Amino acid sequence: MTRRHLVALLPIVLGACGLVPPNHLGGIGASVSPMDYARRLCAHLDPESYSSCVSQVLDEIDLGQPDPLPAGYSTSGPFAVVMGGEVYVGDYRSNPFKADFRVSNGRNGCRGAYNAITGSADAVFDVYCDDGRSGWADVIRAGDGRNGIGKIALDDGAEGDIVFGHLPLGGLDRRRNDAL
Repeated sequence: MTRRHLVALLPIVLGACGLVPPNHLGGIGASVSPMDYARRLCAHLDPESYSSCVSQVLDEIDLGQPDPLPAGYSTSGPFAVVMGGEVYVGDYRSNPFKADFRVSNGRNGCRGAYNAITGSADAVFDVYCDDGRSGWADVIRAGDGRNGIGKIALDDGAEGDIVFGHLPLGGLDRRRNDAL
């Protein structure tokens, strides 16, 4: 068997062993359009509500991020997971070597983290939920490094979409600050 054959078979072998996280996106930056955010945040809605949701997300993005961001906001911000037709909201914190997030739908919470210093091989979050489920979350940052999208997959087969950052979710920050 040649080296080329081994390289071609490696992903299949690793996938069969369960070592490769589901829906791995790569964790590096990419171009993320406003519609990428809107589709992920609104896909769970019925057709009558979908267009209104998309308009709200696009309006939020048109408002933009505060410039400059307040202290601490360049490494933290709002985080949303849409899974099983429900929206989980919370926040994330990050630095170049580790990151974590916490979200809740009001009844169930999930948290995820990775830490390159303690051995995480890539920027894939280990996820644990209050209801006993666990799995992976994989994010990809937009070109600005502060916002992005991703996927989550849990051991019961549940999958969902992730949206994070002040640009697509800044309204969450404003509503939180208004409530305080």
